[in-house]
This record gives sequence, structure tokens and C-alpha cells, in this order.
Amino acid sequence: MRSSGRLFYILLCMICLGVVLVGFFVQVFSRRAVQPEVRNAELQKQFITNASHELKTPLAVIRANTEMQEMLEGENKWTKSTLRQVDRMNGLIQNLVMVSRAQEKQSGEAVTQCDITTAVKETADTFRPVAESEGKQLQTKIQENVVMLAEDAAIRQLTSLLVDNAIKYCDEKGRIEVTLTQKTREKAVTLLVSNNFQEGRGVDYSHFFERFYRADTSHNTDRGGYGIGLSIAEAIAEQYHGSIGASWKDGIITFTCILKPFPRA
Repeated sequence: MRSSGRLFYILLCMICLGVVLVGFFVQVFSRRAVQPEVRNAELQKQFITNASHELKTPLAVIRANTEMQEMLEGENKWTKSTLRQVDRMNGLIQNLVMVSRAQEKQSGEAVTQCDITTAVKETADTFRPVAESEGKQLQTKIQENVVMLAEDAAIRQLTSLLVDNAIKYCDEKGRIEVTLTQKTREKAVTLLVSNNFQEGRGVDYSHFFERFYRADTSHNTDRGGYGIGLSIAEAIAEQYHGSIGASWKDGIITFTCILKPFPRA
């Protein structure tokens, strides 16, 4: 019995030592395996930032030269087309930078007790003239005193992206509705943005948040879309450990975004 006990003790020590060694090697090799991916992600963000900065100068020169040509020779369809493409390129560059920043981890420095009601209401109000100029109605159902630990700029950006998308793809003389609710204080916040969209039947909404995805290329081009805005919105929702999704029913498409507050330090 004494020999058996000694043997059992030795085996147990060997198993524990083996587990420790395996854990050590797994940690070392997994870190080496992941490191190239981390490096590639950092290089990708750096490339987007550098490329965006470098592209701004030639675009500014193209715009200046085209505007000078219009002053000397008058406006024509070619100069108008060139300026439109310059604006689209500037918008695309800005959105790429926004994607890169949205995917960065929040530092927490700007996270405060945010008045979500005010942020969503003020952001939605800035789009009201845009909707009215296109013959569309923008309505809001925003609950008062909705607050949570969040970054005010991120909430405004998220609301702006969803409302802007709703206005672009809303049917003529349609209605856009922004709804904000929170069941109890300091709990998850639900932001709903819906609009009339009769063409939504049979659309695969699971791809809507993929970067550069276009359900209808011609419509997206005409309305100035880049296929980036919704991917940025998804990145912001993920920062708050939340979710975002799209659904369609009875001619109305609804984007549902659930945000959870940052934990208190």
C-alpha cells in the first residue's frame, strides 16, 4: 500500500508537471501564432490613416483645378462630374477613417454619465430639414431621462449613421421614425430607426452590416452610399457589448440597436 501510494503520488506530480508544461508551451506558441495577425491589423489601420492623408492632397488639387477651369471656361457636365467624384472620394476616405477608429478599443477616458436622450434628440433634429427637403417625414419617440455610462460622441455618431441611412433609402413621401427606450435606469438602451421601404421583401438583411456590401448597386450609387456606414454602426454597438440588426415587415424596415453601459470603474 505504501508503494502504491508512492507511485500514485509520483504519477500525480508528473501529470501536474505535464499540465504546467503544456500550458506554458501553448501560451508561448499561441502568442507567436497570434502576433502576426495583431501586427497585420495594426499595419492595416496605419495604412488606412496614411493613405487617407496622402489622398487628400491630390483630391484638393483636382478640385481646385476643376473649379478654376469652370471660372475660365464655364461650368459643363464634365466639370460637374469631376467635382461629384471628388466629393465621393472625400466621403469614402472619411468613412474609411471612421471604420478604423470605430474598431479601436475604447480607452474609457471619454466615457461619462451620458444623457442619451439629449444626444439622440439633437442628432435626429439636425436631419429633420434634410428629410423635409426630400418630401419625407422625420418623427421621434424618445423617452426622457435615458442615461448610461457611454461616450457622447459615439452615441451621436451611431444615431447619425442610422438616421442618414434611413433618409437615403426611405420611399418617396415616406416616414422615418426614431425611437429610444430604456426599461430601467442604468440598464440596456434600445434605439430603433425605421423607414418605409417597399422594396424590402425578400432582401437578405444578414449581409447589411458587411463592409462595402450593396444590396442594389445602382441605388447605392445614386443615393451616395459607400456600404460602410452600417459596418461602423455595428462596430460602435459591439464596443458597448450590444447588438444591431435589421428586419422588414409590412413595407417598413427597422434597425434595432441595443447598447449596454460601460461597467463602472
